[in-house]
Amino acid sequence: MRRLLLIVALIFVVGGLLAWQMIESGAYILIVYGNYTIDMSLWALLLMVIVLWLIWRVIRGLLHALIEPSQKYLKERSTIKQQRNRTRTAKGLLQYIEGHWDQARRTLRGVAKHSEMPLVSYLAAANSAYEIGDQEDVDRLLAKAQEVNSGGTLAIGLVQAQMYLRDERYEEALAILQRLYSKAPEHPLILRWLNNAYRGLKDWASLEKLLPDFRRYKVFNKRAMRRVESEVYSSLLESLAVQAKRSGTSADTDELIRLWHEMPKSVRSIKRVLISYITSLHQVGEANRAESLLRKSLKTNWDEALVRLYGIVDGEDPQKQLITAESWLRQRPNDPGLMLALGRLSQRNQLWGKARDYLESSIALKLQPEAFVELARLMVRLGEHEKSAEYYQKGLALSANG
Repeated sequence: MRRLLLIVALIFVVGGLLAWQMIESGAYILIVYGNYTIDMSLWALLLMVIVLWLIWRVIRGLLHALIEPSQKYLKERSTIKQQRNRTRTAKGLLQYIEGHWDQARRTLRGVAKHSEMPLVSYLAAANSAYEIGDQEDVDRLLAKAQEVNSGGTLAIGLVQAQMYLRDERYEEALAILQRLYSKAPEHPLILRWLNNAYRGLKDWASLEKLLPDFRRYKVFNKRAMRRVESEVYSSLLESLAVQAKRSGTSADTDELIRLWHEMPKSVRSIKRVLISYITSLHQVGEANRAESLLRKSLKTNWDEALVRLYGIVDGEDPQKQLITAESWLRQRPNDPGLMLALGRLSQRNQLWGKARDYLESSIALKLQPEAFVELARLMVRLGEHEKSAEYYQKGLALSANG
């Protein structure tokens, strides 16, 4: 109560002082604009400003009261629309993951324009169209993806390249992947698919140039990288051998030998690559080099495939080659592959009886079509044609069953 009386008293005092000041004060304001003048007291001007300020506050309050509900309504409507688009996008992507291609295409194509992820929606829709074989729609959807996100070149290119690779349209895939590689040479997926494209085209020389990138960016694990290197280098060696055999020039043979020596040592130790090189040497008339490499390889790493190959390769000294192979018998007296090689080498030295013994021993240890074929040929030389026909039939039957 006392506080209220104090406030009322204060208002009267302040109001009285202001009223007295307004009456006693002679201050005024003069505003001149061209031929017009405005003359008013200072207090009248202050009163006018206060009144105008109060009117502005009232109008502002009214406008706020009218506009705020509509803004809130629009915001809520926009939120509902966004939520609905999110739900439809999620539904379409789930349909895509589950393999409901036609449903996913329709859902994602309809929501993509309003989606928060239009690029992803269009690309998933394009993939869905591809899965059901609608190439025209694929092209349209990829064009839409490019329109909504010009910065999505990498993603769009990868989607197109993957489609071409699956259709075995390797040249078209390669054109896209090379363009992407020039912009992102370290991208592992681009490098993986370049590997697929070059393999499809059997362009082993171009693929070999990518091997350092495969290693540098760890595109494959160690085991897979070894398989890639094995395929690339063995295929390169075989293609060079075919070329050298066709041309008959020493330059192509030198290129074959140069490639072998330039390979990483770890690659030369891969069995498939080693066999490809030795076989290639044999094909181009470098049998002595092939025999020498085989002999050294078998000395450090015994392998059945290499032993068989040793019996096929014609070294410069067949007798010495036979003696070398027979020296291995002491450690491996029951090796069927070695017996087969010895049978072949014995035939080359025209030791028909010894050849027969070795080949029959090989068959006794393990039934092998190759041993039967070699024995059949030997029987022809010995004039035992009925035996030869019998061995041929057994070899063919064994091959058919194998």
